[in-house]
Amino acid sequence: MDSAPYTREEIESLGDAKPTRGVQCPKCKCHIPEFADLDAETIAKLKHMHAGRGMLELRRLTGCSPLWAKIWYLHRDGPHREFGDNNAPDCPHCGEQLRTKLAKQCIACGADWH
Repeated sequence: MDSAPYTREEIESLGDAKPTRGVQCPKCKCHIPEFADLDAETIAKLKHMHAGRGMLELRRLTGCSPLWAKIWYLHRDGPHREFGDNNAPDCPHCGEQLRTKLAKQCIACGADWH
């Protein structure tokens, strides 16, 4: 898989298409775009801006769409962790892993044992 950062020219040619490379968030399955035109100092400044202003500035600097700016901004600290707790037990009804150790309802099958 190609993991090169997107250039401004490439972003502009893609239009409204979602990013197809970059780290994939296990929670939402979006690829988090990386931008060739941003240096570490600029990224640090963007991460600390208010969401609205930060997304506008990211769009100005990279030429990305509002969707790309939102994806990047929601994942500015990296991918979200997956739903659930890796130490959670399995549902006693369907066998799927519960979200937490203390869960009393299964999201997969809807069983409820409150």
